[in-house]
Amino acid sequence: MLEQIRSLQPTVHKAVNPYPSLPIDSEHASMTVNQGAIRSVYLITSYFGIEEPSNAIYGVKFKHGGGVTHEPPVIGLVDRFYEGEEYEIIRMEAAHIFNRSKLYILAQSGGYIIDTKTMSRCSSFPLPRAYKSIQNVVSAYDKLYCLAIRSSFNSITDPSLERYDPDKNVWEELPSYQFYNPTFITGYTVCYGIILFSLCGGEKENCHVLAFHISRNQWKQVEVDTSVDYAPFQRRAVVVGKTIYSLRMNEFIAFSFRMDKGDDGSIVYSLSQLFILQDLEIVRPPLPFDMESEYLVHLGNHDFFHVKTGRCFDKAEYLCITTFQIVVGEGERYMIKTINSTVHSVDLECAAYFDLVLCFMT
Repeated sequence: MLEQIRSLQPTVHKAVNPYPSLPIDSEHASMTVNQGAIRSVYLITSYFGIEEPSNAIYGVKFKHGGGVTHEPPVIGLVDRFYEGEEYEIIRMEAAHIFNRSKLYILAQSGGYIIDTKTMSRCSSFPLPRAYKSIQNVVSAYDKLYCLAIRSSFNSITDPSLERYDPDKNVWEELPSYQFYNPTFITGYTVCYGIILFSLCGGEKENCHVLAFHISRNQWKQVEVDTSVDYAPFQRRAVVVGKTIYSLRMNEFIAFSFRMDKGDDGSIVYSLSQLFILQDLEIVRPPLPFDMESEYLVHLGNHDFFHVKTGRCFDKAEYLCITTFQIVVGEGERYMIKTINSTVHSVDLECAAYFDLVLCFMT
């Protein structure tokens, strides 16, 4: 089954790039779904509550496209690896660079690279200076960006942003931004040559969005619509055309991002909520989740893959996997069409629970 998963590749078409100096970020390129085609998504997980923290890669293979299907996806363990020392918990981070077919893992023992065509380690790379304080690793335009900010979980005094160039195998320190403290990153997205970070300080009024312009190496705060009284992005939000899609609990939210010229000639960034869809039908696990984590993956067109898990105090942890589409219904209103939703159990093997670190399609 794993060999079948590895052999699958989506069809990727070029999209219009508002910044010709930058390559298209293939994570958000416009993809066409072949009806009834076999798709593969990989789940990167971290296990906790055991003496030797471990991480695992799972492959999910499923048929997608067309009408509603009751054919369940097939899940298999691709690899498992152990990192870290007992009682020292530093979350593993990972990012996928589509054009290189490489998965970049940042762990306590160092950085290493997995070839996603063979799902085997192929080389290593250096860790960034502020690795132990990193809250997010972002892949954008064939490079990695690592953001470290002050929070209640670390003692960092100055925020930092570093960029890794795989061709040169070096990290470059970029301009920092004086983030609101304490705070944490809830999610991000990449569009128009910009990385948008969604941050929250624990209260609604402390949620805000910051933009980092990649070619200008410039930070700027984003003006957010007053109707958005929450952190807009959870994990990596998906860009389809001119629309940003994000998850919030069981809500599927669409946003519009604009760049306008201000009165002083500077660029003004703004984020507006377009609509909220609440019809995503996710099958319930046998036991209720605690400490939930979820991820959204774009399959092409307006097709999506959603996975959710959480601690449930059992010998197994459950994965709720749902595929769905955004369609136009009666009255020209957008609505969710659920294709399939299933629950799968994963043996915890003496661990307390595992968390989703990254999900991506090859």
